[in-house]
Amino acid sequence: MELKDKKFLIFKIAWVIMMLGTICDYSISDNFSLGFLSVKLQLSSIVVLFYLGVFFAIVPFGETLQIFKSKFDKFNLVLLGMMLVLAYISGYLSILQKQALVHTTSRYFLYFLFLIATLAFTKYIEGSAKFIVTSFIYVNLLVVLSSLADFLIPEFNKLLAESFGHMGLRDSIMKIGGVIYLRPSGFVSDTNLTGLSIAFAMLLLLLNRRNFNKYFVYLFSILAGLSFGMLASRSALVTVSAFFVVAIALKFLHWKNVIAFILLFYAVQLITPQTQARMLQIFDNEIKEEELENGRPLVWKAGVIAMRVKPWIGIGSGVFFMQSDLFIAKVKGEIDESTFCQQINDPLYTSEGGINPHNIILTMLIEYGYAGTLLFILLMLYNIIELNKQKKYVTLMMLLGLLFVSMLSNYSPYYKYFLMIVVVSYVYPDKKINKNETPG
Repeated sequence: MELKDKKFLIFKIAWVIMMLGTICDYSISDNFSLGFLSVKLQLSSIVVLFYLGVFFAIVPFGETLQIFKSKFDKFNLVLLGMMLVLAYISGYLSILQKQALVHTTSRYFLYFLFLIATLAFTKYIEGSAKFIVTSFIYVNLLVVLSSLADFLIPEFNKLLAESFGHMGLRDSIMKIGGVIYLRPSGFVSDTNLTGLSIAFAMLLLLLNRRNFNKYFVYLFSILAGLSFGMLASRSALVTVSAFFVVAIALKFLHWKNVIAFILLFYAVQLITPQTQARMLQIFDNEIKEEELENGRPLVWKAGVIAMRVKPWIGIGSGVFFMQSDLFIAKVKGEIDESTFCQQINDPLYTSEGGINPHNIILTMLIEYGYAGTLLFILLMLYNIIELNKQKKYVTLMMLLGLLFVSMLSNYSPYYKYFLMIVVVSYVYPDKKINKNETPG
């Protein structure tokens, strides 16, 4: 075996371990001591360090620098680096410094290095980008099967709750006539994030289905549809539907070649009680009113209060989650101004519960202020304009999908698996569309 083949094999092993460890985020220790501080040690943290170790071992430093020869990659990395520096400054000045720096910003730093490493791998090892996409699709079969097992096997659901940080029946449920149905996320710890993962896997599978056995495509479409139906994720449903419509309209896919898979994917969703419950909610005014009072609008109002605390520099990465009950109590009028000000500036305050802002722009305003928000908007506009200019429409479509779900989701930009999906989308081996080429 030649050296380049050995390096490709090592990369494949490292990438698969990285994916599995990020998805199956097992909690190794809730209080791992590093001497000067204690942290929650998770499998996902170990595998990213392993992946980076492999990168430093097999990719020469000079080859890593090649990624900066691309104006597109260089601009993105510089902007992300500036945002990371701002996150450290905001975290250092935060009232909850440990939460901001150790628990959240350090995660962003690791995944910034992960992006650089993955970019370098795709430039240095031929075929690595294609392998990333193929493995992402196959690993999503595991995501789908774990979701189905989460619903069908109570012992597995219990294991996920005890060792993988899942909420069990305390969250993510649907009801029909008083009967409770779990929205089973499987190994991924958020139901909507599981839905997003399946949506991206379905798109990439149909775009690249010629590289897969047709029976695998049929099997994946059916099982993914069942899992997707049980998840009943509205944001993921809109995203995957938009993917299909745009891909067919722009002739990335020929509708005659994929219509059977798409119809199977949607049809099996209708037999799941979770999707049936979601459909019934359309006509339930009581649930609509409850969502307006206690759902995302309430969190967004709390976020507006939070962004006023430090409007220019922000309160720090992940700090809103730790103090969200205070901001929500302020919106509801359950706490007076003096108590609110005292507790919001108390570094020893312990929250009774936590929720993220559910909107990426609001997150930027809250945690990094006007400065961070400006950098983020610049980053998004640059990518949209450049991807359109380069005619990389599939990558542009995935970016817009990520932006859409990030406007509504709890997991963006915090969850590690979400960050991995972002990296997979970024390194997707997209190509300029040739109008004379036969669509898939």
